[in-house]
Amino acid sequence: MKKACISRRRTRFYHQEKTKTITMSVDFLDEETSQIQTDSQLKAGALSVVPSSVDVSGIELRMLPPFIRDNRTLRIWPFPGYAKLYCLTIVISDVANQLTGLMDLNAFPRIGKNEFLPVNKSIFYWEDKDGASQAPNQLHTMCSVIKSKESLRETGDIMTHVKDDAEYKSLVDKLSSVVADTASFAAVTNISMQIANIVGQYLGKVDDKPIGTVVNSYTRLHGDWDKLGITPIAAATKNVDFNFELVIRDRNREQPAATSGTTTSRLVLPLRDHALQFSGMLPM
Repeated sequence: MKKACISRRRTRFYHQEKTKTITMSVDFLDEETSQIQTDSQLKAGALSVVPSSVDVSGIELRMLPPFIRDNRTLRIWPFPGYAKLYCLTIVISDVANQLTGLMDLNAFPRIGKNEFLPVNKSIFYWEDKDGASQAPNQLHTMCSVIKSKESLRETGDIMTHVKDDAEYKSLVDKLSSVVADTASFAAVTNISMQIANIVGQYLGKVDDKPIGTVVNSYTRLHGDWDKLGITPIAAATKNVDFNFELVIRDRNREQPAATSGTTTSRLVLPLRDHALQFSGMLPM
């Protein structure tokens, strides 16, 4: 009887551990594994300049495969040294993100050192199709690679739990007023970190700090929309190298292409030097 009581107690405890939300604090901005990238660090190549931000007809921010230099997993025979990783991306802007929304979470079960995460996607996309839309004034992103200590969870279920979370809903309600204030960059970064920590609560047992995190900000005032073409952006952390491409299209070059009706007239001449490297990347 006593043994049966202990067994039921253990079963009840196990059930509680499996169903409750695991609350934990993840330090996404640890100095060793993160980088906050300011506007002054963004270096563009020899690209043409858009006359004015008003002439911008398209903006795309593409995330290239992150390079995992160190997955923080020992390789000791017979264990191959693979790590189970999550890649979390948060995008905040003063216009609706037409492609991925506010958050994106991907899971990768077997990633070794000196390997790329199979991620190559647009994390922000805006296009003025009717000539009446206004380009965003600011764009903020947070990308983080997180190591899991247990089996990876279904990312779709995690996102569902996060979006139903009361704290998350409260933060989203604050975004519209905070993002409207172009001077509130620190507040936007703070909110994105709070959202990331809510995601961390539902990931289960993960490292208390990600193996790599990068925070970027792009603004109209700084002129980030003024450089036509593709601007490569690199952000290296201790364990992960992040790479992005900022694509800017302008209305003046779109109009001649639309009226001519030929395919060749759609080519952007200043990108000729980058044709081999970035073939097929431009939105058409």
